[in-house]
Amino acid sequence: MIHRSPFSLTAGFVLLITAFCLLPRAYGQSSSATLSGTVEDQNGAVVPGATVTAENKATGLKRQATTNGEGYFTIPLLLPSAYSVTAQAQGFSPVQVSNVVLNVGDQKALQI
Repeated sequence: MIHRSPFSLTAGFVLLITAFCLLPRAYGQSSSATLSGTVEDQNGAVVPGATVTAENKATGLKRQATTNGEGYFTIPLLLPSAYSVTAQAQGFSPVQVSNVVLNVGDQKALQI
């Protein structure tokens, strides 16, 4: 008959948990990019409520965001590609920024 002491089971469990916690974590790199920024008028004042559209030039897919009270927008989870970005607001002429290139993991900020 084999006798195991409770100490060896506990020590083995603690050792296993410790080893698991010390293993380096594999944080996967995101396969997408984020585009953010502010929309301002010609005098540098922020434009709240502006619609910002990012169009993927390769696929034609469009994603939109609306600026907040501080003129800030963010469009997450964009595929890596070249984009055409347009900002529009009532009472303003549309502004377009061509060839905004996003790579994997980018967090690019624009001032439009």
